[in-house]
Amino acid sequence: MSFPKPPWDEAQIRAFFAREDLAPGHTAMLGFAFVDLSMDEMWFECSFNPGKELCSPWGAVQGGYVTAMLDEAMSLSAIMMTGFDGVVPTLEMKTSFLAPVLPGPVRARGQVLKRGKRIFYTEGRLYAPDGSVTTHATATCTHRPYSQVKEDKARREAGG
Repeated sequence: MSFPKPPWDEAQIRAFFAREDLAPGHTAMLGFAFVDLSMDEMWFECSFNPGKELCSPWGAVQGGYVTAMLDEAMSLSAIMMTGFDGVVPTLEMKTSFLAPVLPGPVRARGQVLKRGKRIFYTEGRLYAPDGSVTTHATATCTHRPYSQVKEDKARREAGG
């Protein structure tokens, strides 16, 4: 499959996420599925279906996996706003655990609260099947366009 050159519009982003075979390994492990997005309102919604293998001994999904789900939703809200041009590594993140996340389907929404030239401030919520918020997070990330990513990779490979 050939991908259109960034920036992608909303229709191209939706078409990309309709392809389940393109999900990265870490999102497949978490049971990622695209739900919806709004570029105008700067949010991205997805679902996850964590299994029992991701649980702590007492039966709740381990906090690192819960944080990864929210990091994914928030990062996707930010990268969506760049038209999927590059990457948006997280610089810092705070996660508040309000209730245990049990194995099975959950829904996540990431939202860009503020966008600067390169810095994004995001917020995410993870919802239980009954609609209650189990986890809340905020994060700051930075945009690195593909041109920079390619330069960085070439510099690393050259040993510099």
